[in-house]
Amino acid sequence: MPRSILASLTGLGSDRAVMETAIAAARVEGGHVTCLNARIDAIQTAAMMEVTFPQHRHDEEMLRRIGREEAERASAARAVFEESLKRHGLPVAEAPGGGAPVTLSWRESQSFLYETVEEARYHDLVVMAEDEALPDQRIQHVLMQSGRPLLLAPARPLPVLGRSIAIAWKAGAEAARAVSAASSWLARAERVFILSVCGAKDERSRASAERLAVSLAWSGIKAEVRAGHGASAEAKALEDMAYGCEADLLVMGAYGHSRMREWVFGGVTQEMLAGCAIPLLMVH
Repeated sequence: MPRSILASLTGLGSDRAVMETAIAAARVEGGHVTCLNARIDAIQTAAMMEVTFPQHRHDEEMLRRIGREEAERASAARAVFEESLKRHGLPVAEAPGGGAPVTLSWRESQSFLYETVEEARYHDLVVMAEDEALPDQRIQHVLMQSGRPLLLAPARPLPVLGRSIAIAWKAGAEAARAVSAASSWLARAERVFILSVCGAKDERSRASAERLAVSLAWSGIKAEVRAGHGASAEAKALEDMAYGCEADLLVMGAYGHSRMREWVFGGVTQEMLAGCAIPLLMVH
């Protein structure tokens, strides 16, 4: 699974959860965590806006305030990075090699573009977390546009990942890609569960889960199928089943329906992104 991990730090309360989850992910097979604080340059953004929309004027005091707040967030993110280095006793590495199983590095960017999506494409995995002070779209954008798996850190991170893995299975391309992305973690796991949620009279989901179990067995992965009912509350049913398995990682495909449909009618991806208490590996 991941050898190169991108941890997205914002300078807000979620940074510690992101760091702990990224380091736990790196410990599974060894890897390097790049800790990125990507922030908006308010002055540069205002200059670009003035060129594009010359009829609009910008409040200079407001721009200075935004600049100060962004600088404070960058300082807070760096402090969490330094704290994690000391707490875990990990070395800093700016280039591959060196022999340490887990290494960290710091990177800070400042521009009028949100660079996390671009940076994510050069890593095997990106780790992010929900934060009430930030829009949900930032995570959705990385999930949909980076082409990389996303690991969503829960508010209370777990010290170990990948011992007991639950797969939220639905026969679709997104779920299949998620299983492929997690393949090496599944091979190392002590226990693997395939979770299937279906309607009371629908046995096709269970049969599909059984087929996945057979497929994984050819790779030496023994998986137990657990089926539940709750098609009208699928996200809640999946979480409850994952808790029942004592899973420390939940693997699932994201946005099997269009994002527009999920935004209008709701959907499993939206609900899981909003507050799953288990580390969540998602792939679109």
